[in-house]
Amino acid sequence: MDAVILASQSKGRRELLENEGFSLFPLPADIDENIPWENPEKEIQTLAEKKAMACHAQHPERPEKWIIAADTLVVFQSKPIGKPADRAEAKAFLEALSGKEHYVISGVAFLDRTTGCLYSDSDVSKVHFKTLTDKDIEDYLATGEWQGAAGAYRIQHKGGGLVERIEGSFSNIIGLPLSKLFNIMHVAGYPAN
Repeated sequence: MDAVILASQSKGRRELLENEGFSLFPLPADIDENIPWENPEKEIQTLAEKKAMACHAQHPERPEKWIIAADTLVVFQSKPIGKPADRAEAKAFLEALSGKEHYVISGVAFLDRTTGCLYSDSDVSKVHFKTLTDKDIEDYLATGEWQGAAGAYRIQHKGGGLVERIEGSFSNIIGLPLSKLFNIMHVAGYPAN
């Protein structure tokens, strides 16, 4: 497979792609992520597109032909929940999510640097949290996994123990909807082998 730039510093996204056999060059894009969140599914897709284009513009010296970019948002009671600023905010997020459902929306973009063609899509998964005790929350916070995680948890690690069930793509909840990505890569002509 051709080497690909991953315009992200997410360990989860990197692990997902490496597990699929991709040779990656992680190169986070520097962009303004402040957006109005009036239409989260469309806006998160647009943000992924902007990351791909910014990464391309910021690193013209890189020889890789392809860039993958993604962004993920947790939406609870129609409001976006980002990454917690500190432990207290992470605790507040987990207390709010306890026993309830929320949505994880990811946008993914794939850029052909040779032609400038940009392909993108988005996906939505529903996550149902268990009813958490104070001890459940404190034990999870002690792992440190909440740091840098949208919604204050990582489902692919110990955070999976907070979840009762999901509807939709598991990889989307990690931060990269693989089936959507593979579809747009196929359309783009990425050489699968």
